Amino acid sequence: MELTADQKAAIADTVNALHAASWDAWRAADVDKGLSYFLNSPDTWWAEQGQVWQGYADIESAFRAATPAGLSRYNITISDSRTLVLGADAAAVLQHGVFSATDSAGTTNPEQSFVMSATWVRRDGQWKVLYRRESLPVPAADSIR
Repeated sequence: MELTADQKAAIADTVNALHAASWDAWRAADVDKGLSYFLNSPDTWWAEQGQVWQGYADIESAFRAATPAGLSRYNITISDSRTLVLGADAAAVLQHGVFSATDSAGTTNPEQSFVMSATWVRRDGQWKVLYRRESLPVPAADSIR
């Protein structure tokens, strides 16, 4: 069944609000809350910088291992965001932004540019991330040693 423009707009609004809330969880360095936006399924995938984790359990383990001790917050600014409604129960989000991390002593590392894509699906009446990918720019050739 073809979705109307109003139906697509309503789905996009819902997914955009959830996606924004998920960023707020990561900004607060709340791993539990951030992970709550992912579909708890062996079919869920995360890809970043040439690494792929399949299944919620592996994704959770990777996030917990990668979260630095003493992390206070992530500083995340989204500069471009696009949402494509794929159907009544699926939408894709593509974003570009910058992030940095601040530790409990107040030290903030340099900002890093990134792009992110996420596929949201509605399962059992709830919207969750099924697939997410993030990438950082490739370092300049002269900076690789």
